[in-house]
Amino acid sequence: MKIFQSCFFGSDRCVVYLTIPERRHMKIGGLKERQNRVCYNWGFQFALWCAILWGACYQLLEILISDERFLHIEIAKRNPYVTGTVLAIVLTSFIALFAVIWAAVTGDIKEIRKGILSSRKINVYFLIEALAGGLAAWATYVTAGLLNTMFAVFGVMFYPILGAVIAKKWLREKVSSKTRVGMGMILIGWGLFYFQTIAGGDWGGNTWVGAALGIITGIGWGVEGAIASKVMDMVDSDSNVAVRFLYEAVIWVAIFLLITLVIPENEVWLYMRLLFQDLRAVLMLAVIALALTFNYFSWYRSFTLMGVTEGLVISNTSGFVTVLTGMLLAVFMPAWTDIIACLLMISGIFWIYWYGISRTGVFREVDLTPCVKRTPMTGNYEELPLKARILIFIASNGPIWDFEVANLFSEDIISVKKRCRYRNRLRTYMIESCASGFLVSIEDDIDEMGKFEKGKLLSRYQITEYGYKQLTESGFILNFDKTTTSISGEL
Repeated sequence: MKIFQSCFFGSDRCVVYLTIPERRHMKIGGLKERQNRVCYNWGFQFALWCAILWGACYQLLEILISDERFLHIEIAKRNPYVTGTVLAIVLTSFIALFAVIWAAVTGDIKEIRKGILSSRKINVYFLIEALAGGLAAWATYVTAGLLNTMFAVFGVMFYPILGAVIAKKWLREKVSSKTRVGMGMILIGWGLFYFQTIAGGDWGGNTWVGAALGIITGIGWGVEGAIASKVMDMVDSDSNVAVRFLYEAVIWVAIFLLITLVIPENEVWLYMRLLFQDLRAVLMLAVIALALTFNYFSWYRSFTLMGVTEGLVISNTSGFVTVLTGMLLAVFMPAWTDIIACLLMISGIFWIYWYGISRTGVFREVDLTPCVKRTPMTGNYEELPLKARILIFIASNGPIWDFEVANLFSEDIISVKKRCRYRNRLRTYMIESCASGFLVSIEDDIDEMGKFEKGKLLSRYQITEYGYKQLTESGFILNFDKTTTSISGEL
């Protein structure tokens, strides 16, 4: 059976005959394109929320460390290093607490435990995230005390360039020439702000110290972004944030106890005591920590949907948010050079978005050949993170439809609402794994029976050669060969 279509272009008549299979194929192609676009837009929105929360948090931080009404202000002005250390200890501990509470509310406490016990290699990545991100946070808090929060945010805005270099070399992310142009605009804007501030020297000797701390912060966040993306190939983003901050909180508490043990009467202890004696300061810290918790949830989630490079770039809008909120709250008025630098960076960010939205498919240059090997599952399989279990399940069973995976993984859930939410979550994980190159869709169809939702795209997934290799290298599968393998017992 054929479908007749006709269209007119001036006086010419164009007649197209489409068979029903051809028409269906076109519709499936349109759904795939739409899914890729929605995926990218969700990544953009998460990165933008990260930027908004980040910029707003640093304005609250400026008030906290500079407002005369707070009890701790004298020490904050005298010793920014003490201020930075205490803020790092308290905010990290609060963020870890809020992340765990969120996991309890969403029913993901087990995922945190499974993430910690997953494999030695993943735990090393968690530790690097905590060290790199913790050092960056400490350096930016100190910079805020030495100079101001505008420099603490603006001075590190080169970190997408570093993150992109690491992601391209290590994770093999695609970085197009158009993306490089946008990143060049960001770099020029950052350089204009950075070197104008140094040349001005308004803070005396602290200017060069703040500049050096800005470099440290940018390096730390660039490294953290790339490592986080690697971890989220196997572990979901919220669990990654929770474990990363639990590790960092343990490190900071250990440092605090060591300082207190060596020097009982130290300024870190005095500052913290004054901080917690002031209810307004505690509430301010709680609000900042809560906003930073969801800032990190959004930041990490953007990497799974659009890649590290563009996730870092869009989150760089935090500089613009900081300037805008600073002007609205009358915390400070930026110089004209700061405004020009800000506009340059914003232009670079939206240049990258404009060309990135047209990108389809996988954001990594990897081997997408479907893997024909099979992986037998062992008793340890149930103790792995959910995202890793999905990948191993597909590696074990071969090509399988996404709704079949969702049905099997959610069959024990009685509540219809919870089951529906859980199945959509599983579908999202498979879409993320497909975008990162771990899975490949070998067949697509239209959901006409409401298996997920009528009109949505259904995909039949298979593990890729790249995905199989990464599962092996991460310690989830041992004995990578042409026959059989076993799940890692390193749990």
